[in-house]
Amino acid sequence: MMNKTIKISQANHNSLSKLASKNDTFNDVISFLIEYYYAHEEFSDEEGKFYNEEIEKFENGNLENVKELTLESLEERINKLELELKR
Repeated sequence: MMNKTIKISQANHNSLSKLASKNDTFNDVISFLIEYYYAHEEFSDEEGKFYNEEIEKFENGNLENVKELTLESLEERINKLELELKR
């Protein structure tokens, strides 16, 4: 494995130290954080691009893909998402 030296602030060094167990290296902690980030990324780049395009269409007055949503339907969706997040 090729090693690289990186500069980080003392605060970040302290944070990494707190996250690491006795057997973890900073590389282990950083690898975990990167994997966690990608696993919990809200949208992929492709999804983000799609949603941004849809928002732009809406802002320009194109209501083609706009659906009416009732308060009850919205509450049901929120409850379903909250249940999924608790798993």
